[in-house]
Amino acid sequence: MSRNFILAAATAGAALVATTPAAAQQWRWNESGWRTIGYTRVDGRDSDTIHLAGVTRQREIRLCAMSSPLRLRDFDVRFANGTRQDVDTRAVLPAGRCTRAVDLRGNRRDIDSVRLRYEPITRVAMRPVVRVQVRG
Repeated sequence: MSRNFILAAATAGAALVATTPAAAQQWRWNESGWRTIGYTRVDGRDSDTIHLAGVTRQREIRLCAMSSPLRLRDFDVRFANGTRQDVDTRAVLPAGRCTRAVDLRGNRRDIDSVRLRYEPITRVAMRPVVRVQVRG
């Protein structure tokens, strides 16, 4: 019985180690100092909210459209202390492009969620994936 337990534990540990690097790279800082803290596939409605886990105290934010183009009207950054910052973008984001870097106001910039207002440019089966990136 202990032999089976040891084999099962070793297999589970190997699987965990093999999958961890791919997941961890998503949250690493890139060469420009930007770090991805959240993402969502927008569903074609008028707005979506991306809830962010943990404390994300940063000084700049930007949004990126990943798989399809997106017409981003604006987005609201909601902070953990109850305040919010409305950012008017009026930008057409081609796939793989990001908005301008937006400075976050205040001395307590702990981001709780980001609410998007958008409209998809094309009616295709693949909806855009929007990625939230921050820089400290």
